[in-house]
Amino acid sequence: MGLFDMFRDALARAEARIDAIGGDGLPMAFAKVHPGGLPAFLDRLREAGHGAAVSSWLGSGANVALPAGAYAALLSPEALTRFAADLGVPEARVPTALAEFLPGAVDRQSRDGTLAPQRQFSTQVA
Repeated sequence: MGLFDMFRDALARAEARIDAIGGDGLPMAFAKVHPGGLPAFLDRLREAGHGAAVSSWLGSGANVALPAGAYAALLSPEALTRFAADLGVPEARVPTALAEFLPGAVDRQSRDGTLAPQRQFSTQVA
């Protein structure tokens, strides 16, 4: 097996891990990594001009997607490293995983436009 094959297999395993998580592990990952957990990150998205998208995730309509760059702009290098470790994916894949799975995860964690209470931990980074 050549180096390219090893890289391709590692990438395929990372993709399978993200698919298996399906976004349900994201609220817990935010609790571990981001100060204030998922609610605080949603506030940061709103402050960055993405309030309509966040509202769509919390509401009953279709979820509005955001590009991976919107997430990358709000995460420190340390947070990317911690998310990658927690989710079992390469750091470069974290913003894409958030773009793909966070809207649905928030949708499942909300009722009547309000996010359900979320866990928070003291080991968070910015």
